[in-house]
Amino acid sequence: MSGNGINPNVSEYHILWEALINYESRLAKYSEMSTDEDKLLEYDEKLQDIEGIKKSLAIAAKNDFELELK
Repeated sequence: MSGNGINPNVSEYHILWEALINYESRLAKYSEMSTDEDKLLEYDEKLQDIEGIKKSLAIAAKNDFELELK
């Protein structure tokens, strides 16, 4: 992430991580409750995107501060 123009500090990494986890949880609930196939696909795509962002964020935190995000 730091190579893409943002340089979060340790606290900001934790805030971003927590926000992603909360949003991921909310989308998962919406996905489980959805009966609309289009919405279900939209939620599932966003969940996949979040998974990729979390991986990138975890790698950046590890590289920048030896920080383990879980």
